[in-house]
Parts: sequence; structure tokens; C-alpha cells
Amino acid sequence: MLAAIAAPDKSPQNQTDTIKAEPTIAAGATTLSLPEQQSRFLSVTTDYSDRFRSAANELQQSAMRDERRAALVKALGSQRSVNGWIGTIRRLETTSEGKAILAVRLSPDADIMTWNNALSDIADGTLIDKGTPLYEALLNMSVGDSVAVSGSFFPSAEDGVKETSLTIRGSMSEPEFLFRFQDVSKQ
Repeated sequence: MLAAIAAPDKSPQNQTDTIKAEPTIAAGATTLSLPEQQSRFLSVTTDYSDRFRSAANELQQSAMRDERRAALVKALGSQRSVNGWIGTIRRLETTSEGKAILAVRLSPDADIMTWNNALSDIADGTLIDKGTPLYEALLNMSVGDSVAVSGSFFPSAEDGVKETSLTIRGSMSEPEFLFRFQDVSKQ
């Protein structure tokens, strides 16, 4: 199984991040167990990220993406919604309209996130509106905070769940999954 989380961003100075052997995460002075569904999901992303990096050619890499799609769908089960997943806020900003942009780091190489602009978000509605209970909760949070999140992934024919990277390398090595947050609470 897999555990998660360390750094609030993917910058080179944070390359000391590690994945622990237990499905737990440190949150301040306590250790939190990851939900089983989250552990399965992160196990898939980590396994295929490692395999992708060691592939001999692009054909193998493309085949791995297809395999990962099936494995991610299996890990999530019939539902695309999750409850109580543990992570660290990596990004907390606003659009020019004041809607909240949120990215949560689930592991050193996998994030769940909203879109970062209104145009990209037209069809998905992931940005968090001012005046909502979720927006109000986020007012008291900061980048680096450990959080529990609930919400849902979007289906995707290409990756099983919608992934926003522009390249196959980004999708497989450091996936950023589009997510509609329903609840975020500090841990």
C-alpha cells in the first residue's frame, strides 16, 4: 500500500519528498490513516508513474496509460465521488472574478484540483463561488495545511477520470486530476 503527502508544491527544492510504506499521512503531531479507496487510487498513480519513467519507448508509455485508466476506474469503484480523502493544500488562490482556485496534494506526484480560470471551467463548474459554505471554510486555510476533502472526479475516456496535463508525460508522471470539491476541512 501507499501513503501520501509531503510538500506543498512540485518545485525542485522539494525533491526530498518520499512515499511511506504505510497508508498514513503526518498531519502536525498526529498521523492520519488514508481511506482505503484513496490508498488504492494512489497506489495506481505511483505504480504507473514509476513504470512510465522506466518504459523503453513511447509505444510502451501509451499502452501504460490505457492500463492505468482501467486500474484507476477499478480503484475508485462504480462511483467517482470520494469522502474524507487526506491531503495538503498546494494552491489556494482566486480568479479575477474572486472564485477560489484549489489544488490539494494527495502524494508527492498526484494532485486533485479545480480549474485555474473561468474559461476552462465553463463546462465543469469546479471553481468555488464566493459566499458558499466551502468558500467560507477556505477563508481560514492556507497553503501547506493538512485537509480532508470530499467531492467528485469527472469521467474521462482517456484517463478514466479527467486529468488536466497537456502532455502524456505530465499525465503519467505528475497527474493533476480535475475535481469538484464539496467539502474541505482542516486536519
